[in-house]
Amino acid sequence: MKQIYLLSLACMMSVGAMAQQVIRGTVRDSLTKAPIPGATIKVVNGSGGVTANEKGEFELRVPANAQLRISSIGFEPVLIPATAVMRPIMLTTTALLLNAPVVVGYGTQQRPLLTTSISSLNAKKLAPENNIVSDVGKALQGRIAGVFVANTSGTPGGTPNIQIRGVQSARASDANPLIVIDGLVMEGSGISLNSINPQDIETIDVLKDAASAAIYGARGSTGVIIITTKKGRQGAKPTFSVNAYTGFNNVPSTRRMLSTPEYEAAFKDARNNRLGDIEKQLTDPALTPTQISQLQSERTRLTSQVNALKMADRSTDWIDRVKNKQAPVNNIQASMTGGGEKNSYYMSIGRYSEVASIGTGQFERYTGKIDITQQVGSWLKLNGNINLSQGVNKNNAYPLVSAFNARPDTPEEPIRLPNGQLDYYIGQQNHPLGEMLENKNKRRTQTWFGNLSADVKLHRTLQFRSVFSANKYNVSSNDYQSPLGYLGKFNKGYLKVNGIDNFNYNFDNYLTYTNRFKQLGVNAVAGYTFYSVEQNSSGYELNGFPAVAGITGGSAAAAYGSVASISSLNGSSLETSEAWFGRVNLDWNQKYLLGASLRTDGSSKLNPDNRYSWFPAVSAGWDIAKENFMLRQKAISFLKLRASYGISGNIRPLANFATEDLMTGTTYLGEAALKIRDLIGNPSVRWEQTKQVDAGIDLGLFQQRLNVTVDYYNKTTDGLLSSRFIPWEFGAQSIPYNVGSIRNYGMDLELSLSSAPTSKVMWRVETNMNLNRNKVLSLADSVINYGTFIFGGPQSNVKIGQSVGSVQVYNSLGVDPQTGDMVYEDRNKDGLINIKDMIYVPIALPKFTGGTTLTAGYKGVTVEALFNYVVGTSIYDYYEQSLRNYDMDFFGVMPNKFDIVNSRWRKPGDITDVPRAVLGQHGAGKTTDWNYRPSTQFVYNASYLRLRNLMVSYDLPQRLLSKASISRCKVYCSAQNLFTITKYIGFDPEAANNSGIVSSNLPNARAMVLGIDVSF
Repeated sequence: MKQIYLLSLACMMSVGAMAQQVIRGTVRDSLTKAPIPGATIKVVNGSGGVTANEKGEFELRVPANAQLRISSIGFEPVLIPATAVMRPIMLTTTALLLNAPVVVGYGTQQRPLLTTSISSLNAKKLAPENNIVSDVGKALQGRIAGVFVANTSGTPGGTPNIQIRGVQSARASDANPLIVIDGLVMEGSGISLNSINPQDIETIDVLKDAASAAIYGARGSTGVIIITTKKGRQGAKPTFSVNAYTGFNNVPSTRRMLSTPEYEAAFKDARNNRLGDIEKQLTDPALTPTQISQLQSERTRLTSQVNALKMADRSTDWIDRVKNKQAPVNNIQASMTGGGEKNSYYMSIGRYSEVASIGTGQFERYTGKIDITQQVGSWLKLNGNINLSQGVNKNNAYPLVSAFNARPDTPEEPIRLPNGQLDYYIGQQNHPLGEMLENKNKRRTQTWFGNLSADVKLHRTLQFRSVFSANKYNVSSNDYQSPLGYLGKFNKGYLKVNGIDNFNYNFDNYLTYTNRFKQLGVNAVAGYTFYSVEQNSSGYELNGFPAVAGITGGSAAAAYGSVASISSLNGSSLETSEAWFGRVNLDWNQKYLLGASLRTDGSSKLNPDNRYSWFPAVSAGWDIAKENFMLRQKAISFLKLRASYGISGNIRPLANFATEDLMTGTTYLGEAALKIRDLIGNPSVRWEQTKQVDAGIDLGLFQQRLNVTVDYYNKTTDGLLSSRFIPWEFGAQSIPYNVGSIRNYGMDLELSLSSAPTSKVMWRVETNMNLNRNKVLSLADSVINYGTFIFGGPQSNVKIGQSVGSVQVYNSLGVDPQTGDMVYEDRNKDGLINIKDMIYVPIALPKFTGGTTLTAGYKGVTVEALFNYVVGTSIYDYYEQSLRNYDMDFFGVMPNKFDIVNSRWRKPGDITDVPRAVLGQHGAGKTTDWNYRPSTQFVYNASYLRLRNLMVSYDLPQRLLSKASISRCKVYCSAQNLFTITKYIGFDPEAANNSGIVSSNLPNARAMVLGIDVSF
């Protein structure tokens, strides 16, 4: 019996020994082959774990069929089966990821073989802890050289303006790059990167030079942003992840308005100064009896107004009052990924919500994504993915307008009359909070996009790929202005209901050939693509509602159908294009590199004679570090020279049917009629074409710890698409035209420096900079004007010799110490100040942009700070100009002023930059807007340095997580826009429109969140 017991015990011990095994291995740097001491080796979903010794060696007892996770600070972690440790485990440094594939359009390339200028961001840089954003475009800010991102408004769900290496079009608004998501070209009215969840993105590749963008031909001149979304991995175990954060945002600082005593003093000062001017004017013997009567009537009116002014004993800072001190912001996403032997999947759902830091605006978005890949045999791989999104914007009105106009003694709580109507406090002015309560607007955007693809392996060297990609979105908007509101009084209320339905698709079919003939490597792509976008819009406008409180946008039309006026808004458009394209990349020993591409595009927007155009490109590179004479030195680990030339195009500024004369419906004598030549077409209009030269160097030093990339570029855009003004006798005011040419030239710099792999404290510095100069070389006319800004603001225009985005203003020389009035330069010396004396001042386009990311990590704690800066840019502050106006508004109230007017001129001899307060006519030769006319006094330096994001995170130890079967858990605290260093006195140097004009733009908010990222 004893023998049987001992035999049984021995068998159990042997079984236990078979269930466990001891493995030994070595962890090395994939680039230098050096050992990585301190690397962590852990059993996935287990309790075992060790660190590598000084030689990178380790020994670990693991269960049979165990999965290992090997990681080290500064390297990308890897997952391998325990049976794979018999060979050295190679970790790739995160410094450069030299062999990482780069998406180049219709394919990928290994980074060492690139001969073009492409920058990339991976999922880690887009993680929520590093970006508290709803739009992935904002995540690019300060991270890529040559990519200028401006968050022009703090409106919830707002989209940024993105420019790659300057502005290539006559209007800055037409300079946004082409967006391609998983091969889908995203174009059309209403397209926004808000429709995609940033957490669903795997990589972003930015094609900056013409040689890389020319493969997109007629759409590539403004640069291309290629977004690749996440997919599952074959053979990977199911992983469930949740990332969530919650917090608040607010406006870090605002300007102070006048208090009640200050407002009263400015009010009386302005009228007294005007009364003094009237007395001087009445002594002029040249006045006619009519002029004398008018001045006497004005004197009587002003005297009664000053005597009747009665201010309540209270002061309210209305800018501060309409702010939300802690506006909530929340985000959550759950995803699941994994795969079998021949398939993989990725699924996610998410919700993001944000409340405005000023006013009552809100944005809420729901997203979902499914991606499935199936290998069918050895020759066919199928993939399908779909992305769903619904975003809702509510009440994104202009609360600052009401706050500016409100007198400081307006009571804080809205006062309503017995019939529910707001009490018009002084001079029929509305209450600021009442404005936000009465006026409602809502915009709902529903989007789905995705693709179906088939990869067919025809031969080991030849593959055919067919991809059908489609995008459909619907935008419905409802904008209601109450007849009780400040703006609604102009037309007795206003309701606009509009809908846009857009469907676009592209069908790509191409062959890829990859082979190596001993020393010669060949990669070639050839294919055809067809693109179509159809858009339909419908809606109506109503006005003339009764002045009753409580009407909402949704009920206005139903409740008051017999309105004063109604008009319909309907339209439809269809655009199609096709292209043939090809690209060849050759390398000799992966040392001498050559690339070439050619694409021909045709667009339905153009006349058949000009419909097609060719877009070629060529590039070359030399990997000097692989030369024999470089092998002995140890400092330089990578050195490549690059050069390229290419031609790309742009058709987006051109409207559909721009080559045809169009007529619109109207009525004549009560009968239906057509308005002759309402729009005049130009059959000669053609493509914009951008020719670009690029020369660059990629340098890696000290085992890739220091990496430098420098690019010089020079590009000229010919055939700028815009409109040329013509006399009204032709039946229209403008005609589509190729109006001129623009040049952009400059330099990109990207630099990174990281700690040694053996360092206990991991640190990393990444910085980038862009220098860009923009100049208009030629125009069909000497100046292209884009209209006067609302209520007497500056005129935006394009002028030969200036940069795009100039404004036409008077040159202010300061305040006359004797009179207190502004002095303007009389440029033509004719004794008059008029339009002939105006100058062109460049604004909006910066001279330098860039950013710096600082990262440090120790024992699971990571701190990262992102700074971005803009240097050499100016903005025109229309806020400031409009509030220098001391006249009464349309309803008999003088709008409040910024407290800067407390420094105004008051008596002869005063030295100040702020002119006197005065109403109306200033005297002979001076117009009513003399002291606040568009001038350089309202042009401000908008350069800034901003702490864009600060993040502190902690990765919980694996020994604690394994007990709960958690593979990873990170907690983090992030803050956005913590501080800004700038000379600009306004709200936000970044919050200006495309033309560089500050109008009703909300400042960007400061946000703070707490979050968690956990995977099972």
